[in-house]
Amino acid sequence: MSRNILDDHIIQEILEEDGIEGEVSSEIEDNLEIDDDDSNSSQSGDDDNSEAEDFSAGNISAEMLHRRPDLSDVPLSYIRQGYYVGRNGSTNWSIEEPPRNVRTRSHNIILHAPGPINEAKDALTPLDCWSLMFPDSLLDMVVTYTNMYIDSIHDNFQRERDCLPTDLVELKALLGLLYYCGKLRGAHLNTMDLWATDGTGSDVCIATMSRQRFHFLLRCLRFDDPNTREQRRQNDKLAAIRDLFTKFVEIIKKHYSLGDTVTIDEKLEPFRGRCPFRQYMPKKPAKYGIKIFVMADSRTYYSACLEVYTGRQNSGPHAVSNSPPDVVKRLVEQIRGSHRNVLMDNWFTSIPLMTELYEDYELTVVGTLRKNKPEIPPCFVATRRREEWTTYFGFKPNCTLVSYSPRKGKVVLLASTMHHDAKIDVDTGDKRKPEVITDYNMHKCGVDVVDEMCGTYSVSRVSKRWPLTIFFGLMNVGCINAFVIYNANITHINQEPLERRNFLKDIALSLVKPQIEKRSSITTLPRHIRSRMFQVLGREESTDQTASAGPSNIRGRCSTCPPKKDRKSKTQCQICKSFVCRDHTAFLCINCNQKMSQK
Repeated sequence: MSRNILDDHIIQEILEEDGIEGEVSSEIEDNLEIDDDDSNSSQSGDDDNSEAEDFSAGNISAEMLHRRPDLSDVPLSYIRQGYYVGRNGSTNWSIEEPPRNVRTRSHNIILHAPGPINEAKDALTPLDCWSLMFPDSLLDMVVTYTNMYIDSIHDNFQRERDCLPTDLVELKALLGLLYYCGKLRGAHLNTMDLWATDGTGSDVCIATMSRQRFHFLLRCLRFDDPNTREQRRQNDKLAAIRDLFTKFVEIIKKHYSLGDTVTIDEKLEPFRGRCPFRQYMPKKPAKYGIKIFVMADSRTYYSACLEVYTGRQNSGPHAVSNSPPDVVKRLVEQIRGSHRNVLMDNWFTSIPLMTELYEDYELTVVGTLRKNKPEIPPCFVATRRREEWTTYFGFKPNCTLVSYSPRKGKVVLLASTMHHDAKIDVDTGDKRKPEVITDYNMHKCGVDVVDEMCGTYSVSRVSKRWPLTIFFGLMNVGCINAFVIYNANITHINQEPLERRNFLKDIALSLVKPQIEKRSSITTLPRHIRSRMFQVLGREESTDQTASAGPSNIRGRCSTCPPKKDRKSKTQCQICKSFVCRDHTAFLCINCNQKMSQK
């Protein structure tokens, strides 16, 4: 057991040493550069100790004093027998670790089994799992508001067929195409390439809808009532998608029980258009975008709560505090009293917040700390004469403070209300990392993995409308959540789950096939489109092609002759139903007609 014991005579020897300039409160040490996996928080003034590299605290003896920081410039008020004293002069951290309990502490006993709950337990197909995240009631909102917008622009089109209203089947087909393009990693491909008819295009895209209709629907997608938007926008910057976003968050909360460890962090939805709450985060790959706070399961990466950062709102129901403690408390409200552990980076973590979550929410916290926190003892951040791979522990009744030096001139700070001892992870070898740090490193990337998974098969397309960008983000997160539920259910019945790429393909085809079936009834579609439609559906064309072309009672202009000839005929093609004159009519026997159909 590693323990720090600071006896009176040791304190005296340290204080009597010849003065080496202390750096306890220097601005340089408060902004130490972290060179591993930094958290990309745009609001982080200090470096993020996200890769918490660790140090170990061995037994302190006279011959090991060189491993302690230089305390010659530390005021005597900061040192008391058996305690480290914080900068505020009122926070004491015991050098002695508290007595170990034989039984597991109650706050480390999880009261809920992780996994799908309610109707999610019965979802065994990719489409069933996806439908949990996007039920028809949610999509009906989009259909209603989209049709309202289409009606408002109807007079701008000369042809009515270019501005037809949509329905639930077509909306699902649109989402299916977005998922299919994401599966191909072609979300940013030119749609002319996806709808190319020279053999290089996508059969699924061509068979589902025209390229013009695809762009029209994306341009018309709306998520709120445009008639009341201006009034709602006065008190809510997120008014254009608030109702749908709130309903989506309520849905994802009720279908999955999180595991014992959750991660709270932020993700950035790339966006460079005009938005009243667009953020600049230089450490993120996209740099500009919409910031969303996320609470996700650290092991399965199920996102259980989302909150869009909108900045300061006008007074009203949506005017909330954006301080880190308040954001965290809103995110963890659904797991209150569950004894789960919450991991956070140093933008969120503070000693008062950890204490409040432990006492009032019955949640433990492991997180990195900034070096300017008033509760941290000066010797925990001092780097002068600090040997690498050394660890200092400070203990309070319900909190443990750790300072680890991964190399000379650098320290990282962590605090935990889950750990109450000075255990060192023996698997780290000479680095002697504390278990607090190894546990943090093991689960810290929950939200980062979600963000990476969203980017791998993203459905997002370039848009100047921020509500559409947020909706694309919900589609990505919802599909990942559906994948988590699917894997949990399939594994439970001992079946081999699909890879995520094939999972996306299955969802995409399931969403577009009803629209293709509906479209196949249009007999005037070109033959190359109809052939692709039946190929995607996996069946032969049902049109009766064995009958020879014959006259009908209706006359029509020949589709092949030039318009100036105005040649009319009663004969129709049995495939495309176009009128053709005798000069452009070919008669085939049954055998030749069947051979052509097979080709």
